[in-house]
Amino acid sequence: MSERTSGDIENFDKSWRTRKEALYNHWTAGRPNNQIQLAFRSHWEVFRELIGPLASAKGKVLEVGCGRGSLSSYFAQDGWDCTLLDYSPAVLETAKAVFSRNGHNAEYVPGDANALPFPDGSFDVTCSIGLLEHFENVGRVMEEQARVLKPGGWFLGYVVPERPDNVQRYFNWVNRILKFFASFGGADKKSTAAKPDIYRSDFQSSHYVAALNNVQFKNLTVFGMYPMPMISHSPQFPFSLLPKPLELVLTRTFEFALAVRQKLLGRHGWICDEKNGQAFLIAFQKGGDNE
Repeated sequence: MSERTSGDIENFDKSWRTRKEALYNHWTAGRPNNQIQLAFRSHWEVFRELIGPLASAKGKVLEVGCGRGSLSSYFAQDGWDCTLLDYSPAVLETAKAVFSRNGHNAEYVPGDANALPFPDGSFDVTCSIGLLEHFENVGRVMEEQARVLKPGGWFLGYVVPERPDNVQRYFNWVNRILKFFASFGGADKKSTAAKPDIYRSDFQSSHYVAALNNVQFKNLTVFGMYPMPMISHSPQFPFSLLPKPLELVLTRTFEFALAVRQKLLGRHGWICDEKNGQAFLIAFQKGGDNE
């Protein structure tokens, strides 16, 4: 994957192989009990609303850069035919273990996001969570996903840019306090050890939209997501959770805040202005004559 900054493949692989957080289960059939379960449940709810009729029809979905496949777990539970792709063998091993534990089925494919190993028009939906920001040439990655989409299929790209001025800026002091106490034994050594430095761009949504010049698309949708802070002694990838009672209190607090946002704004509370969100979504349907 030459378009990545040098060393990132190795650093991702190291994180998946060496950190206990890699085996966290971010899918849940019941009510979320921690911040990241709430995040993935909210991602899924927003995506399901966005793709409209496809959500009822089901079909084939490809998650590119799948990680542990938390988003695909929601598609699998909902009856979709899931394919998980990642460059790292360690990642795919993790995804298989998580899916097996959850009772979900999928096809696991090693591959490069710059050259997907699938024929044109293979999928109804392609999605990624925290993938695109790790590429400098994002156009190629998005073009490949558009290529393997069926006409009318949806591209869902959830991007987590490197930016210090989103909602997190108001809560960094909390994370610094948690990190201080964790260093004195509040968390195990594996969780508090330094994590590999992984390249992440600061490109905003306009950069990704401009990179679609070779893609035939319609219904382009762009908005911010994740308006809540990340509270942790180590919020960098992979996210380290707090003790369960604290996570539960935070999650219920965030749920209340999201419900209030939805009531006031008339849309899912997870959607927000791009400048304030931890992430943003680039989504579109593939255009074409065969829809």
